[in-house]
Amino acid sequence: MYAAPKVVRVSSKVLHWHRRLSSPLWRVCAPFARYFRSVAQLQARNRPSPLVNIPREILPVIPKSLFPETTVYYVRNGFDNKRTGTPRFILIPTGAPDDPQPPITRLRPSSGMLCYVQIVNTPTADTPGGCLMLHFDNRRYLFGRMAEGTQRTMVQRKISLAKIHDIFLTGSVDWDATGGLLGMILTIADLKAASIADIQQLNEKLRNKGRKDTKSVVAHLNIHGGKNLVHLLATARRFILRKALPVYPREVRQDTRAGVDKKSEPDYEDENIRVWSIPLSNEPPTAPASEPRSPKKRKLSPSSESEPTAEESLTSEEADQSIREAVVKDMFNSQWKLDTLREMRLADVELPAKVFVRNDKGHIEPYAGPGPAEAPDTKVLVRLPWPAAKIEQLPRTRPSKQSMCYIVKCQPRRGKFNVDEANRLGVARTDFKKLTAGESVPGKDGAVVTPDMVIGTPIEGHGFAVVDLPSADLIPELLKRQEWSDPGIMQGVDNMYWILSNHITLEDPELRNFIKARPSVKHIVLGKAVCPNLLALESPASQIIKMNRIDEHRFPLPIYDTKELSSLGQDLEPVTEIGRAGLKFQLAPKPTFLTDALVPVMDTTKPIKELITLMPQVLHLAELARKSISERAFLAEVEQSQRDLPCPEAEIIPLGTGSAMPSKYRNVSATLLRVPGWGNYLLDCGENTLGQLRRCFGYQGADNIIRDLRAIYISHAHADHHLGTISIIARWREVVPTDDGCRLAIIATPKYQGFVREFHQVQELSPERLVPINLRPSTANNRPVPGTVSNPTYYDNHSYAEHTPYLPRVEACYVDHCFEATAAVFTFPDTGLKIAYSGDCRPSPAFAELGRGAHLLIHECTFDDDLSGDALAKKHSTLSEALDIGRQMRARRILLTHFSQRYPKLPVVSEEAVKAEEEAESKRDVEVLFAFDGMRVKLGEFKQAKMFLPALRELLDEAEKVDEKEE
Repeated sequence: MYAAPKVVRVSSKVLHWHRRLSSPLWRVCAPFARYFRSVAQLQARNRPSPLVNIPREILPVIPKSLFPETTVYYVRNGFDNKRTGTPRFILIPTGAPDDPQPPITRLRPSSGMLCYVQIVNTPTADTPGGCLMLHFDNRRYLFGRMAEGTQRTMVQRKISLAKIHDIFLTGSVDWDATGGLLGMILTIADLKAASIADIQQLNEKLRNKGRKDTKSVVAHLNIHGGKNLVHLLATARRFILRKALPVYPREVRQDTRAGVDKKSEPDYEDENIRVWSIPLSNEPPTAPASEPRSPKKRKLSPSSESEPTAEESLTSEEADQSIREAVVKDMFNSQWKLDTLREMRLADVELPAKVFVRNDKGHIEPYAGPGPAEAPDTKVLVRLPWPAAKIEQLPRTRPSKQSMCYIVKCQPRRGKFNVDEANRLGVARTDFKKLTAGESVPGKDGAVVTPDMVIGTPIEGHGFAVVDLPSADLIPELLKRQEWSDPGIMQGVDNMYWILSNHITLEDPELRNFIKARPSVKHIVLGKAVCPNLLALESPASQIIKMNRIDEHRFPLPIYDTKELSSLGQDLEPVTEIGRAGLKFQLAPKPTFLTDALVPVMDTTKPIKELITLMPQVLHLAELARKSISERAFLAEVEQSQRDLPCPEAEIIPLGTGSAMPSKYRNVSATLLRVPGWGNYLLDCGENTLGQLRRCFGYQGADNIIRDLRAIYISHAHADHHLGTISIIARWREVVPTDDGCRLAIIATPKYQGFVREFHQVQELSPERLVPINLRPSTANNRPVPGTVSNPTYYDNHSYAEHTPYLPRVEACYVDHCFEATAAVFTFPDTGLKIAYSGDCRPSPAFAELGRGAHLLIHECTFDDDLSGDALAKKHSTLSEALDIGRQMRARRILLTHFSQRYPKLPVVSEEAVKAEEEAESKRDVEVLFAFDGMRVKLGEFKQAKMFLPALRELLDEAEKVDEKEE
């Protein structure tokens, strides 16, 4: 008999990229040598195991009696490189499929609805990728790079995400092209969930009145892209769960038209568009494209108790891909429920699972008793993690250099309806609508009138192409594609949008000839080497320009450039144009360019004029503050307070001070800490932190900061606190030479370290140059209980200090927010400087004790005191609670950040709470500031910065009134 395998629930829908098979939930089993101990468990769950690894010499076939009502398929090769000789089987239930496929709308010629393609953004520091939106009345499509900052740009442009059903990723599947995808998925899912909830509430009211339900919301999202798309999505399984939005990835792993003559059928179509996918790659194909396997050869048939045949086999690559797709399905379409608790023995609990018990009063509370070794038979209640989170390791992949391009055309439009002919045939006017819908109707004398008898020839739809060149090496592959000379595909293609990576232009002679050979096509270029570094986010730029007029030392002006960096050349001038945000091209009903939504270059003098003419009282308050900080008495007070304040030149730069998602005025969480002699540190690293650095310091200045970066600390795994980390690591890898011996520390829990480690398989991150410092529980039962200390450890629980002497001493504790959420204290030995930082959390006495005597406390302040109920429910802190932690900690300086999005410009502040805190701690020289994006304040300048708060508050109060009037 054999030991039981570790059983992990995984759902799947795709076994082969040629043929999609539906199936119920799967389970992935470990080697078969450890199987039989869990047979009873599997029978209790009434689900078969889909993957079994069997040592060849032990069991060459699987008896049907072992897994009834299943079909067995043999997988060639092994599970991974280490076990290439191990046979592998997949078990599929033979019952009716319960895995829905993406909704398919019946195709019909579209009517003359308005349709246009619009440039959402061009490459800038704020928006590093080019993105297009295809607009139809019934839905929206996104094409291009979903880079970091794309979602925030759409908020700035007032482009709704609610009707987006398809995202077509261009370029290679790496963080440059997909850094904003995960955050966008989360936002779309929340919008869909809100819409579903609203409609359900409305339907309930209608049913109570005896009326029929209104229309339901079709909630799903199709994501199209190249190799590793599914793997990329699956790497986020540890921190993404959205059941309201099924996500259906369509990964183009092989070229469907390579070596096939005269194949002009689109790869994807719906009721609005037809799309031809064009993968560019100079990598050798995994299988000869000229010899596609017949679907009949790939037909899967039931297995017998004999050696598997070729018809029953799947390749190892196909099986691995099915596992990834199963994980993605569980991330977005799982039946898991948060409030489901299951009773089991403590010894049988597997982390990451939250453990509870019932107390003497019958109430459920977290378990804090002895560990499994001391009390294995203790009955506990376990909230099981969602299935995808239990997959500890994905099948391996490697970075792909494939780049995706697309040709998009609208569906043919219905021809003109001939009213006179319909009248002549005796068609009733009430039947005209049926004819236009494609139905036949009766005419005079009982004759049948068909649509083609009264409707003219369909009008061919117009379209565009999107070409993405991440590397100049792909230009030869682009030029030899047969689609560009296929009239069946290119007819009606009016525009080509060129998305170019850094340093790539259209200087290649063959590329220029390719463009000039198509004078009927307008070529629009979106590239960093061509497009100017404009201020793409005008609202926050306008705000900081006004703040600079108030306090120029703490609010430097953003760095931008309005000049085009490179010319396309006079020979290309008639057929090319540099892309501009907002530029539209109408595809239907009549092809034409539209400039009504064109975003003008920001007039940076306008904010100053508004400040002078509309808010003179703000300038008056600022002038009073400047006079106050120049007085001798004030300067003496500052000097006195800094005598025992170590390292007053240490600088704090909030790069993101908002919560949940990027907004118009506040980016998500990130704080840069610059300590003289110790380098730079990032405390949390939300989406587009790199863009914020480049806007504040310029491209070269941002590189200088990253070159001196020593560590990134991630407080917890919520997406708004870490989706900018990969781009920072990638840029650090580029600007720091490999031969200087520098290493970058990632201080986080093992849960997040696993994400970074897996993403290295999608994009090269040089993991040997990273130092993963894991924050692990220090308790005997190995559980991250809020209030307990977390031990920072290097590999195999070794002390990180032995391997990273250039880092400060790090102390952390678990806080009450989400699983494994932490707060940390950084102590710099040479200076004695002590800085405490909380990500998201409820007030933590353990954190206050850990940071006792901190010179700086950076604490979240999500809600004002009137919303203490919201803070308690969402496990955040209010203003008074954050100040109270500072009082308990005896912190010298307090910087409040992470404000709710309901406070777009300035948090609602209880003046009484601030005054009470100042009065209580006046003898200890305590200063409290509020963080703003782009603010720079030194530890020794809190007193000066605080003098400008009245002017800043007046400015933002007036600005909010103006915004309310405009809305």
